[in-house]
Amino acid sequence: MLGASDEIKNTRRAVLILKAFQLDVSILLAVACLAPLLQSQEVHVRVLNGSNGKPITNECLNVWTGTRHGEHMVAATNKDGVAVLQLSNTGILAETSCPGWPARASRSSDGDAITVSGDRYITCQEYSKILPGGPPTNPLDSMPSYPVNKILDSGVSASNTCGKYREQAKPGELVLFMRPRKFLEKMGQ
Repeated sequence: MLGASDEIKNTRRAVLILKAFQLDVSILLAVACLAPLLQSQEVHVRVLNGSNGKPITNECLNVWTGTRHGEHMVAATNKDGVAVLQLSNTGILAETSCPGWPARASRSSDGDAITVSGDRYITCQEYSKILPGGPPTNPLDSMPSYPVNKILDSGVSASNTCGKYREQAKPGELVLFMRPRKFLEKMGQ
């Protein structure tokens, strides 16, 4: 038979165990609720030759979150012509980077979209129209941006102004078309 003091000790232990269990459950619930916010989103940028649809490998892609202003990073395409980007609430990170270039950038306030351009290749996409007689603008400022939510939900295939080849994007994928630089374009680099 237990004495009164032993019963009190056992009761206190039981209460401490229950409080510890409640704390653990609270932490698990908080982590479960916040996990989607902390989780990064993976975007695959597949780069294809606009005239023949073959993957463009070893290209360095300039990537901005939002419009083409502010900090950017550079991602390398792999042997399949794909650059993998990790987007979090605070930044963007390339799975594979190009030597000498940043592989990470902060996510801008308008970071619900990404803007991508080539380095060695010319991007075959439609740019915003510049009105005749309007103020002179840098053509790079008229580059299109692509909504991250749309890329993740259904995939986005950019226009191809360099040929007739088309490719359907899968969810989580942005398909871009590019072409090699012409001789004079290489000289101007």
